[in-house]
Amino acid sequence: MQYVTSKGLIHRDLTARNIFLFGSVVAKISDFSQCCCCDESGTYQETANIRLPLKWMSLESLISKVFSEKSDVWSFGVLIYEMFSFGRVPYAGLNDDELVGFLENGRRLERLMNVDNSLHEIMTECWMSNPEDRHKFTYLEEKFHAFIEIRSELYGYVEADD
Repeated sequence: MQYVTSKGLIHRDLTARNIFLFGSVVAKISDFSQCCCCDESGTYQETANIRLPLKWMSLESLISKVFSEKSDVWSFGVLIYEMFSFGRVPYAGLNDDELVGFLENGRRLERLMNVDNSLHEIMTECWMSNPEDRHKFTYLEEKFHAFIEIRSELYGYVEADD
């Protein structure tokens, strides 16, 4: 997504169904049918009445139809939820009409049992109400590279006390 963003594009449909896996380490983003170019402010204001994935959309996109890198970051947090819930539908107990109120009240997807503190923190940071409080994909890319390095160094081992 950092590459997509670097080209001035907003995906707007970043969901697990649009990620293709090749082998054990290659993931490719697909379905750029909702993709749009951002203006000089880095945003895109939707004026047409089109189908968009409501339960993956950021609060500002749901309310004002404003899209940006930060709205894709929100969707990325929901994508992580999909991955670690093994494909559960986000906000399964809510209908579309209840979603905005749920999010406006500061509520978010529940924490999953198999998500550690550091990943859960990233997910919740992706869902900050104010888009300016969300990280950019460059930061998220660095963070995930660091996770992989740490996990690789410790793979199969625990650190023993002296």
